[in-house]
Amino acid sequence: MDTIVNYVDSVFVHLPKTPEMLRLKEDMLLNMEEKYDQLKAENRSENEAIGTVLAEFGNIDEIIEAYNLETDVQEEDNNVLFLSPGAVEDYMSHRAKFSLGIAAGVFLCILAPAIMLLVQEVSNFLPFINQATEDTRVIVSLVPLFLLIALAVGLFILFGIKEQQYELEGRAISIDSSTRTELTRELKNFKPQFAKAIAAGVILCITAPIVLLLSLVLLGYNNYWAVIFLLSFVAVGVFLFVFFGIIHATYHKILAIGSYTPKKITAEKLTDTVASIVFPTAAAVYVISGFLFNTWGTAWIIFPIVGILFAVFAAATESLSSLKRRK
Repeated sequence: MDTIVNYVDSVFVHLPKTPEMLRLKEDMLLNMEEKYDQLKAENRSENEAIGTVLAEFGNIDEIIEAYNLETDVQEEDNNVLFLSPGAVEDYMSHRAKFSLGIAAGVFLCILAPAIMLLVQEVSNFLPFINQATEDTRVIVSLVPLFLLIALAVGLFILFGIKEQQYELEGRAISIDSSTRTELTRELKNFKPQFAKAIAAGVILCITAPIVLLLSLVLLGYNNYWAVIFLLSFVAVGVFLFVFFGIIHATYHKILAIGSYTPKKITAEKLTDTVASIVFPTAAAVYVISGFLFNTWGTAWIIFPIVGILFAVFAAATESLSSLKRRK
């Protein structure tokens, strides 16, 4: 019986969520259940009963024709790709590594200036470096900065190339009912971990300015320890956001729910393009501002500001797209 329910869900997942369509879904499911019970009462086997029910009630062509949905469905089908169970498993394995790689890259980008400042502070306690000039110590501290940024960029490029090999950007995914059931169960079990990770990340990011202020009070203004602590807290918090956020988004993408339905994917192509420009620009502004004006401890505020503004832009784009579809 679960097979029939999953099939009906998959049939209606790409159709409009109107009250009429929901009632049609309920009626279709009710008729299929009655036919299934009738066949089982006739001592038909499980597979035979399910096959007969799907053959008799499983055609959605009449639904599309009756509700004049042909144009919309054909347009969305161009963005829908069916994945076999093996392909889904392979993609999930890739995304687990992808999420770790991207999160680690972001972590390294934020931590790199903290390590640079840490080297400068530690050099004050090392005799063989303490005797060097201030310029020399600054130059030495730039070595780990560039090494960490280079490693981060390498991770972005490596996993970005692997991500492109799957050719799923801007496309919704369709899977069979058994795989959908299994992934839905996994997503349900993952949600508590996701909630805890996001909560921990928020706590770290809120605590970071507090640690900055306490460090200034306790350690004074003539050192970089306050900035080092601030960036370290923010780096760990952002790592949690990115790592668990990508995994959570992967489940939604494969299950074609939330922001990954065909219509929403079409609407979000513009926002994805804007994101590919805005966020790297924000990172460049952060690095350049840090080098030119020594604002490593304050310029990080650009990231939450850009994130909030981009969220507003994405919401506005989605609203305009919805209005156009209604017209």
